[in-house]
Amino acid sequence: MRHQLSLEKRGRRGQSLAEMAVVIPVLVFLLMGGFDATMLIANKITAGYAVRQGARLAAELGGSQTNPGATTLQIDRQIARNALAVARSMNAVTLKEVDIYAPSKPDGSYTAGDPVDQYFVSSDGSLSAGSATFPIQNRNQTPPNETSIGVRMLWQYSPPAGVFPKNMQMEDYAVMKAAPVLV
Repeated sequence: MRHQLSLEKRGRRGQSLAEMAVVIPVLVFLLMGGFDATMLIANKITAGYAVRQGARLAAELGGSQTNPGATTLQIDRQIARNALAVARSMNAVTLKEVDIYAPSKPDGSYTAGDPVDQYFVSSDGSLSAGSATFPIQNRNQTPPNETSIGVRMLWQYSPPAGVFPKNMQMEDYAVMKAAPVLV
């Protein structure tokens, strides 16, 4: 009787080990996926905050009415640097581009053909100018026709745990109206 009980215990232990061998990889995969998802969500929130900061500064700086002696490049670099300063806290991310644009869609999203000033972000964080079709002279600040100014950031997420697809291309944008100049 005692010998039979011992064999039953061993059989149950073997079954438990086999079940655990099946469950542990699934749990590890879920934990790693949860880690990747958490990092992506945190980065998405930070990117959203970064473009809102850039759009807020773009609205404050406005156009040539507020900055008669400034160039488009000077104003845009301030806006892009402001957005990048916030975005530098993102993890497992490569920042690719910051755009300052005038949206043509009601939702404020960027559409090919919209006036845009592109700034490419190099690996060391420096900016290089791309196309420039949205000069500060076109940023109207006179009510009721203030120009909407959008800031868009393109970035690439490389999941640290490797569960998500490699090098996911992400985009965030925010739009605000140029600060009015009361005449």
